[in-house]
Amino acid sequence: ISVLLIDGNDRDRERCAQQLRACSSRYDVAQAATGQAGLNHYARQPIDCVVVEIDLPDMSGFQVLASLVPSASRPGTAVVIYTSLPNPYLLELALKNGARAALRKIAPVNHLLDRSILDAISSVNKDRELLSGQRLSFIL
Repeated sequence: ISVLLIDGNDRDRERCAQQLRACSSRYDVAQAATGQAGLNHYARQPIDCVVVEIDLPDMSGFQVLASLVPSASRPGTAVVIYTSLPNPYLLELALKNGARAALRKIAPVNHLLDRSILDAISSVNKDRELLSGQRLSFIL
């Protein structure tokens, strides 16, 4: 499972990567310190799930979310918001804008983040299958 962590805090990003690897060896974790670096990485390499902090040094995590999920009603990319910001309304807003999960950074969260990533990927895959079936039945 390829995961891209986008977080400007080096310590948080590395801790998150270590926690995911501790959960399972199935994770291939890439990291980016800025939103733009994350978007560039995403454009170059297939990623199963993007985990993004809202508070980034160069842009908002919401801008990253909007780039990855242009249509909140039909997200084609599994995005999990994982933030240190305490405002619960930001988490709600992230979900309304296409994130498949929104979590606050609290230690240790490795199994919660692991479950959120797996659920996000599964949810996006189900949506793709549904869309594929709808298009097929429409054509027939």
